[in-house]
Amino acid sequence: MESRLDRIEKGIEKLFDGIAALQESQAKTDEQLSRTNEQLSRTDEQLSRTDEQLSKTIKKLDDIGRQLGDLGLVQGEVAEDLFSVG
Repeated sequence: MESRLDRIEKGIEKLFDGIAALQESQAKTDEQLSRTNEQLSRTDEQLSRTDEQLSKTIKKLDDIGRQLGDLGLVQGEVAEDLFSVG
């Protein structure tokens, strides 16, 4: 028959095993969080660069649109001049 002291010792042993497992699990979780934070930081940097590039592209497209509009206006004026001469 198992004594009360034996049961207590087994219980304490299980408790220590559980604590060790929790500590190991926490260490793995901390490591995963650290890697995730690093990845998020890199993603944020990439998004920032993408936003900058997008802004530059939009500005260039706006400039091209203005230039095309100016060309259309000039062509229209030339056409009007040609028709009024003829």
